[in-house]
Amino acid sequence: MFDVIDELAPKDAIYVKESTSTVGAFWQRVEMREPGSYYFPAAGGLGFGLPAAVGVQLARPERRVIGVIGDGSANYGITALWTAAQYQIPVVFIILKNGTYGALRWFAGVLQVSDAPGLDVPGLDFCAIGRGYGVHSVQANTREAFAQALSEALAGDRPVLIEVPTLTIEP
Repeated sequence: MFDVIDELAPKDAIYVKESTSTVGAFWQRVEMREPGSYYFPAAGGLGFGLPAAVGVQLARPERRVIGVIGDGSANYGITALWTAAQYQIPVVFIILKNGTYGALRWFAGVLQVSDAPGLDVPGLDFCAIGRGYGVHSVQANTREAFAQALSEALAGDRPVLIEVPTLTIEP
């Protein structure tokens, strides 16, 4: 998926990233050479991704903003989708859906907590949620579907949510 982003996104794209478990893969596959191309909540701050992507797109309307956000993190700031829809802010939201709070699960393992409650978030349909807020939403289950959805999102002038099912990877 990150290879597709690197291939299709403008070279001056700005990335807002809140998916702790995919940091390594992102850095290995997405080339960023322009100043101000990467925003990440390095010290925590769950829920940063969606609203930050909206804010960065407002601050930098001449560049495309792509938010890469885990499904667990997206739950904390989901109402940013409403703002994007109401004001037609053309940010691209990519929701990586693995059905769990991956970073919290990793921390539970580090702290040797084997029965931490509430780490799984099964059954969420981010496309339905996005549509409910007025954001055009697409589920991309294959590389080809993702490439098509991303191409169309980048060519448009409206907010788009792309839900991508993923495997759980520990940070």
